[in-house]
Amino acid sequence: MDLFSKRKKAAENPPAAYRYDLPEAFRNQVVHIWVNSIGFIGYDPRGSLSYNVSIDNLRVDKIFSVYTKMGRLLCEEHGLIGLEAQNGPCRALGEWFLNADTDTALDIIEVSFQMIGIAQQDFEFMSWVHPDLKTPEAIAKLNQRFQEHAIGFRLEGWKIVRIDSEFLHTETTESAFRLLYSFGYEGALEEFQMAHRYFRNGSAHFDDCLTNCLKALESTLQKIIELREWDMPGEAKFDNLFAEVKKKGLFPPFLGSHLGDLKKFLQTVAVIRNMEGAHGAGSVPNEVPEHLVAYQIHLTGSAIVFLIRCNEEFGKRKK
Repeated sequence: MDLFSKRKKAAENPPAAYRYDLPEAFRNQVVHIWVNSIGFIGYDPRGSLSYNVSIDNLRVDKIFSVYTKMGRLLCEEHGLIGLEAQNGPCRALGEWFLNADTDTALDIIEVSFQMIGIAQQDFEFMSWVHPDLKTPEAIAKLNQRFQEHAIGFRLEGWKIVRIDSEFLHTETTESAFRLLYSFGYEGALEEFQMAHRYFRNGSAHFDDCLTNCLKALESTLQKIIELREWDMPGEAKFDNLFAEVKKKGLFPPFLGSHLGDLKKFLQTVAVIRNMEGAHGAGSVPNEVPEHLVAYQIHLTGSAIVFLIRCNEEFGKRKK
């Protein structure tokens, strides 16, 4: 017997598209993940859950410390003095999370899972708290909840990223994050993560998203040139960087005449950004369409994956 009848529910209500709000049930499930991964002292602000248990004071201190740090980080980011903590930092943060707008709630999730990772690396915390969910399990559970509710976000590389197509997301964004992290492309990774963050924050930040997509692509090319100890162009812009790696034979010979088309494909990232994000808007601000920005992110991810793989293959050919 399927205790929660999730398969039946999914069959009856297949998600037609992603949603980008956070329903109450999902938020409650996030609180449950907190409970099982870092503890929770107090009670749910809406009175549905009770965690008023008598436990060792040191364990309480350890749990309170994590929630206090989370609250301070988030308050600073959101320009707040502090949270009402009459019933303790756990309830204060939980109450804020359950009632926050979507963007703020996503920020809270992002910081809270970063803190889960930090807390669970602390020997004393683990000695006193004994969480049921380890960090990888907590992240997997969160992403599972996102998927169950057809919410178009995931936690990857300690950042919340927006997804619009599961296939494209898996093939581009996840692969790009993984390769950038694994091969030490720190600058490009940070810029690509920022692009996703700006995309999540809505149309007012789309130009910043486009800017960071181009930066990530240029940083990837720069890193390849550094790793290969090739000459860095005087002006590290896309055209110059691309010309340098092409001259050095980064791309396999069999591409032949397709190399020109490849350059155009990669330059699409730069062209979109230059047309929409970089120039002054004049008296009438340019509105960058959301679908164009989503396309840019996927295109950037594909280009990053391609370039890193080309660099790997180049190394093998030179051995």
